[in-house]
Amino acid sequence: MNISHLNPQQQYAIRTVDGPLLVLAGAGSGKTTVITHRIAWMLHQNIKAENILAVTFTNKAAREMKERIAKLTSSKIRRKLNIGTFHAFGCKILRFNIRHLGYSQKFGIADEGDQIGLIKQVAQDMGLDKQDHEISFLQSGISNAKNNLQSPEEVRDSGDLSWFKTLAVVYDRYQNLLQSMDLVDFDDLLYLPIRLWRENEEILDRHQLQFRYILVDEYQDTNRLQAEMIRLLAGKNLNICVVGDDDQSIYGWRGAEIKNILNFPDRFIGTQITRLEQNYRSTNTILKAANAVIKYNKDRHNKTLWSDSGHGETVKIITADNETHETKIVVDLLKNSRFETKNSYENMAVLFRSNFQSRLFEIALRKAQIPYRLIGSRSFYERREIRDALAYLKIIHREKDDLSLLRILNVPTRGIGDKTVDKMKLYREQTGKHFLRFIDLTDFLSLLNDSAQEKIKKFMTCYRLALDQFSQNQNLAENIKGYLEKIGYIDGLKKIYKNNDDYESRFENVMELINSAVLLSQNSTEKITLQDFLESYSLAEDPAQTHKKDKTENHGVSLMTVHTAKGTEFPVVIVVGLEQNLFPHERSLADQQIEEERRLFYVAVTRAKTHLFLTRAKTRVKYNTKNHTYPSQFISELPDDAVEFSTLNELFKPAEADDVDAILAQMRKRFA
Repeated sequence: MNISHLNPQQQYAIRTVDGPLLVLAGAGSGKTTVITHRIAWMLHQNIKAENILAVTFTNKAAREMKERIAKLTSSKIRRKLNIGTFHAFGCKILRFNIRHLGYSQKFGIADEGDQIGLIKQVAQDMGLDKQDHEISFLQSGISNAKNNLQSPEEVRDSGDLSWFKTLAVVYDRYQNLLQSMDLVDFDDLLYLPIRLWRENEEILDRHQLQFRYILVDEYQDTNRLQAEMIRLLAGKNLNICVVGDDDQSIYGWRGAEIKNILNFPDRFIGTQITRLEQNYRSTNTILKAANAVIKYNKDRHNKTLWSDSGHGETVKIITADNETHETKIVVDLLKNSRFETKNSYENMAVLFRSNFQSRLFEIALRKAQIPYRLIGSRSFYERREIRDALAYLKIIHREKDDLSLLRILNVPTRGIGDKTVDKMKLYREQTGKHFLRFIDLTDFLSLLNDSAQEKIKKFMTCYRLALDQFSQNQNLAENIKGYLEKIGYIDGLKKIYKNNDDYESRFENVMELINSAVLLSQNSTEKITLQDFLESYSLAEDPAQTHKKDKTENHGVSLMTVHTAKGTEFPVVIVVGLEQNLFPHERSLADQQIEEERRLFYVAVTRAKTHLFLTRAKTRVKYNTKNHTYPSQFISELPDDAVEFSTLNELFKPAEADDVDAILAQMRKRFA
């Protein structure tokens, strides 16, 4: 097999088959090429396909791996290879061995709805108070326990708080219920194989004999369960190769543990390390910027990316007056880049730290008739929390909007159930009145039980107070925020969205909705009413206003978060919102997670092939208040000879660049 076209480090990673090997694959260094050629090389060395195991994180990555290996070998051999996700591999192990744990081979996999239903059943049987023991928190607690390899007994002994005692009982009963129905949940697909191997040495020996050559892709993203699964399976053979980049470990909030790749040489004695540092994507100037920033991280394996692609243009840093001005700059950059670099819009990307930032860019690109696609998340206007918040506002504007009322009457849960709604619908049919005209009248309330009556009365009291507030106070943003707070929607987001990171993202989106009222008022010479505000959203969603594809292009500009952008590349990349507390995110600063934020910035920078622009706003509206911002500390960490405070096409005043220079001089001292 000829691999002479690959660089020396890649060849070493491919040929080093025996013993533990850590391949530190920098961004754009041909990682997938190495993985697929390594498997093909092993097959060429007469290692049987059934003795090779390759695991990754997504079905898409597994499919791509199989397709590329097929081109290097034969489709017949490819079918014998064990290539798939961790969960698919775990499921395969259980399918043939789960009877040893008391299940049948026909076990099913419980989805999230099944899990919630079973935990609710356990909670009811135990007589748990719903207020004190939210089902979502119990579900999350059980998932965390499994991912930390804890049994119910170990959970019970893990803390003195009564919460741990209760969780342990719920966990135990929930697991017994699952098993009685021959079900496993998603976490069990990793947890149970480990338990199987720990309890049955003979089965572990058999699997170690079968999977004698193990390869793990994206090892920096493994959690504790996945790392332990691989450790047990590698066992005595130790023919394990892990490929990854600690500098691109950005999923700590999902449970990924960077220490798995950092400590790999300590865990597997005799580990050989090879670094893939030659980058096949970016110019050396972009790589110089990325290398300089990531070196501020202490917990990392040293590596320095370089390229044969030449020096390239400097990284352009552009300062806007505010967030609206920033969107105008981005639109101009996209148009200019299309003209000057001859790149189509599909070769350009706008990256942001948080989902809520997409709203203004969606509006600006639609207005400029620039085609785009929002990747990895729904359009701002389609997100559930935004539709809910707008439904709350629509019933203030139009009391006849029965559809909006039904949407939010029990969101968040306030004890107004289906029986009450059925009675509302029947009463409407009999009287011809809209819901808000009768639901707190005595005639209708008499049809409900005492509890439902109180819930309806409380809701309508908040609603009528809001009506009065909107009629008297002319500050639209204050009215919206006050109303959503008093009626319990903002606090209720925690109940609706169990995952902490999911809640914070949803909360930020609702705050951005409120901020949009501020910006709408600032950009108008007349008083903005609630009707104006709602119309601005309706028009933004109008099919006639949505982006139209250019006949000459398959796709438009890619809008996405940096997390979503991992694994992509574009000739032109614009990273927006580079301000302290936005990128890096304020939560990371509070939680001492600045190194993961820096890795996220590193990922953003290394998406660019030839042109990289970084933008920030001097002021930004947050929580209904205009705030002055500081440049992101990551800007101050960039090397002077790789960046330029740009005045591209005379769009930016020189004074702004000077202003940024002065600020950055202070920032460098501050973060030195």
